[in-house]
Amino acid sequence: MFSYKIPKFNIKLNTRKLSIFFTAVYVLSLIPMLVLGFYDFPSADDFSMALETRQYFVQNGDFFGTVLASLQKSWVVYSQYEGYFFSIILTCICPSVFGESFYFLTPFLVLGMLTFGVCYFFDALFVRAWQLDKDLTNAVRMLTLFMMVQCLNGAGTRVEAFYWYSGAINYTFTFGMAFFWLGLLLRSVYEADEKKRFRKLVWASIWAFFMGGANYLSALELAICSVLLLFVFVMVKLEKFNIQGVDAAQRKAFGRIWIPLVINLIGFSFSCFGPGNSNRFAETTQMSPVKAVFVSLYNTFDMLFNDMTRWEVIVILFMLVPVFWKMAEGLKIRLEHPVLFSLFAFLLVSSNMTPPIFATANIDAGRLKALAFMEFVFMLVLTEFYLTAAARQYFDEKYVKDIMQVGSDGSDTFSPVFSMIIASCIVILALGSALSIKPEPDYYSCTSAFYDIAGGSAETYKQENADRLRILRDDSIKNAELTEYSVHPEMLFYMDVTPDSNEWINQATAKYFDKETTVLLPKNN
Repeated sequence: MFSYKIPKFNIKLNTRKLSIFFTAVYVLSLIPMLVLGFYDFPSADDFSMALETRQYFVQNGDFFGTVLASLQKSWVVYSQYEGYFFSIILTCICPSVFGESFYFLTPFLVLGMLTFGVCYFFDALFVRAWQLDKDLTNAVRMLTLFMMVQCLNGAGTRVEAFYWYSGAINYTFTFGMAFFWLGLLLRSVYEADEKKRFRKLVWASIWAFFMGGANYLSALELAICSVLLLFVFVMVKLEKFNIQGVDAAQRKAFGRIWIPLVINLIGFSFSCFGPGNSNRFAETTQMSPVKAVFVSLYNTFDMLFNDMTRWEVIVILFMLVPVFWKMAEGLKIRLEHPVLFSLFAFLLVSSNMTPPIFATANIDAGRLKALAFMEFVFMLVLTEFYLTAAARQYFDEKYVKDIMQVGSDGSDTFSPVFSMIIASCIVILALGSALSIKPEPDYYSCTSAFYDIAGGSAETYKQENADRLRILRDDSIKNAELTEYSVHPEMLFYMDVTPDSNEWINQATAKYFDKETTVLLPKNN
């Protein structure tokens, strides 16, 4: 036999430095994605939804008049085809209206709003409402955003979530705004200054109506939250519920929260009962509401758990356990309903998929899958925090605190045990990612973008679109013949015209560029 000693690593990770590290990782992961935006090009609904807006700008060159024209087009669409009015307004003001060169703004707008919204909500909940550590909160939101953006996978999800404007602005952008609105609600109660609370209430009331007119996935979830918060509001008024962790001024501010909640439900009603919805329903195959609910519950397991959740998400969630354990030491309120909250989170994620399943009997579009996955990841993080914090509160009360303080001691560093867990997870993520990227360069969103740029496919795609533009902008050509793309970058290519000039996408492209017809020619022609 032989004896040996395992080396001991007595490291203590600093919360501030860890926050900076995760922020750097997330920001660096966005750089190739934003650079890829300069190779982006409009397609499909970008031409049909922004048609009248584009025509007005070409004829008049007036920015404010163009915005007004987008509102007029939005009213036509709302009256005749779709109900979600806020998303329509955003779609009709596509950056390419002012020139195709401005289309690069798409990922900047979408990723910017998603990042801002998630950060704003976490700050409002963890820092403002629960007064938890800022550095730990930032680490959590950076890791959450990394999972939402970089770990998104599946055919068509990334291009529709971040680069195809009509899909990205309708779903991902308004999804980010939903977090911003919820953050406003929280800050309208928990801000320390009375004037700031009132300003947040005003902004929450203004945006409440518009968020009711966002895409139905986000709008339905916000409507559910509004109904639940109104129920809590009524129960507090009846003295059946008690709000923890608020002073007299904040309790008074909570007495006004019904205003944005009711306005949000009014906006959602305008969307649901929009006159254009009946025409849209006539063109699609619906599913019964009851069946749609059960299919949504099933898809939460089948699509989100089974198909879209990869190993790195599991590792990051495991790494968050010591972070949440340390955060919970500053939590002054009691989290007493872990089972109920977990059920709420699961049902809310499932409700995200119900509108498209009810309206079209499927959830096949990449933008729908992307939004469902991002919501799923976000609620996983909140549920994990709730369960971890509730567990810590339980053990701190039941056992000697000195024993259970293994993860934290009130300082700005993690214990050696928790530091080793976090460091080990980081190493596993680094090595596992290298092994995954080697055979599959598009494994992460950022590596897919980098691969397309470095490999030249993005540049080829850009050049071929420039060649197309010369044809489409040539007034002497009335029947545009476009050559098929030689490359199809995973995050840039969404949909193309076809050899059939009668296809809707061909007709939309022809009208947008003032052509009689557009057709697609094979590459060898």
